Amino acid sequence: YAKQPDKFRMGGLPGFPFAIMRYMRKMEIFLEDILLEPERVMQLNEMVTRELEGCIDNYAALGTDGIFTCEDWGIQDRLLINPQVWREMFKPTLKRIFDRIHSKNMYVIMHSCGYIWDILPDLIEIGVDAMQLDQPTLMGIEQVAELFDKKVTLFSPVDIQKILPTGDREYIERSARQMVDLFASKGGGLIAKDYGDYKTLQIKDEWAGWMRDEFM
Repeated sequence: YAKQPDKFRMGGLPGFPFAIMRYMRKMEIFLEDILLEPERVMQLNEMVTRELEGCIDNYAALGTDGIFTCEDWGIQDRLLINPQVWREMFKPTLKRIFDRIHSKNMYVIMHSCGYIWDILPDLIEIGVDAMQLDQPTLMGIEQVAELFDKKVTLFSPVDIQKILPTGDREYIERSARQMVDLFASKGGGLIAKDYGDYKTLQIKDEWAGWMRDEFM
């Protein structure tokens, strides 16, 4: 740490409680659990949360600056579960985890795929510092920017679903510039990033390079 004091050190978790529990039980089974066995889900939620708090404390002891994890909550046009069920079952423990991270002077950086507009205000309310979205246009990039203004940072590439795969240089560059104008000029800010697997999406590095150049 002393050799590179200018670097931001991000600690990774295997997920927040929902992601971890669905991997343990398999997605389709766990979604049934939420409806049929809510008490047991809450018991498991508590156990997983306690383990995550221990991980957070360990990262803090190492001098970590922020905690990053992936918790996919959305499909193409909606949440995986009813938003009210999310608020009752998962929001309280997420707040507890976010509070633990903040109490250790670290930032909360969270990835989620899909359409999560219904709970974005809740995530902001409980203290997410940066949202890592690979599909920032899915929910309407202008309304996301308006919601994030002076509260949350966007950590994102140009949209990997609707924009980068087109290979349209003008469209890609214009979209990158729009992100800078909407987010970097606001109080929340923009952290530009690459996607981790362009090959699978058949996105050429040249296309991503146009995005990088425009961001820079």
